[in-house]
Amino acid sequence: MTSKKYFYLQLICIFGIVLFSLMDLYLYKNEFFDEKKATLKYQEDNKIDYKVYLKKNDFFETKYLEKDKTYITSLIDHINVDFDYNIKFDNPVNAKYKYYIYVQLESNKTNSQSNYWTKEYKITDEKSMSVVGVSQYRIHENLDIDYNKYNNILMSFKKTLGLGSAEGILKVFLKINSDVDGNNVSSPIDSSLMLKMPLTEMTVEASVDLDEHNSIKELTKVLNTEKLQLMRTVGIIYACATIFCIIVLIYITKKKNDLNKYENMLKKILTTYDGIIVNINKLPDIKDYKVIEVSTFEELLDAHSEIRMPINFYQDEQNSYFILLNDNTAWKYIMNKKKIERM
Repeated sequence: MTSKKYFYLQLICIFGIVLFSLMDLYLYKNEFFDEKKATLKYQEDNKIDYKVYLKKNDFFETKYLEKDKTYITSLIDHINVDFDYNIKFDNPVNAKYKYYIYVQLESNKTNSQSNYWTKEYKITDEKSMSVVGVSQYRIHENLDIDYNKYNNILMSFKKTLGLGSAEGILKVFLKINSDVDGNNVSSPIDSSLMLKMPLTEMTVEASVDLDEHNSIKELTKVLNTEKLQLMRTVGIIYACATIFCIIVLIYITKKKNDLNKYENMLKKILTTYDGIIVNINKLPDIKDYKVIEVSTFEELLDAHSEIRMPINFYQDEQNSYFILLNDNTAWKYIMNKKKIERM
């Protein structure tokens, strides 16, 4: 391959590097690599109210005690629980939701997280609802919990298994499972409200768990997933093509430099010794000559200085031949392109 062809290949590689780099830069500048997200914010504003209704007795004048009191177990008739679940969105949504209430009994080791026994009792049927184009929806449920029923179950468990010191807990849950769709976001939302009361033979205090009811939460969805994946793949291809062009350019430049090394050496010989070198169109037949192969052009010059005959020059794609003839002796020097490239 000639130096000119190597030059054209270098131009092609440089053009490829510039082109693929600019296309990668274009994708980056136009945010084709960025995720486009849709968001849906929501806030739950939930409340649990309860009243502890008392058995008929000679000590309390009211039928019930308000929440956040200390209650005597033997005077409890039932507990009236009022669940109020309210969820608000920053954009209109379509939603399908279902909910139910269940009771969970626990028997735990005293002053420990170790659990002896847990059992759930579903106390309402599951209800399903749907809403369209709303920014909020609400669930309100009011029911009575037979505290003594569950307290007796736990006392029987402890007595039967000899776990007199075990702690008992009654938990009442409102469980909500929603599927919402709004502002290009579709996502489930699972929530729960819980009232917790100890089960004991003495006195009890209730507590409420509203599952971070005041926090603003956010649902997100990447809108351009397929396009993003495609653009990233294209970007990787462009980057790989740029790297490939750089590698090829380095290789071609090295080969061109090697070729220039051979061509420069040949040009120097032909220019310096133009007066004693004769171009020929065909290699002479020297099979009947005594052939002396020399390893350098300088050795051929030494022979020329003795016999004063012109040096014949012939070139093909891989070699340059310098031949000096006198009577029946031939001095031959072959300048090999690959050998010089490796020097």
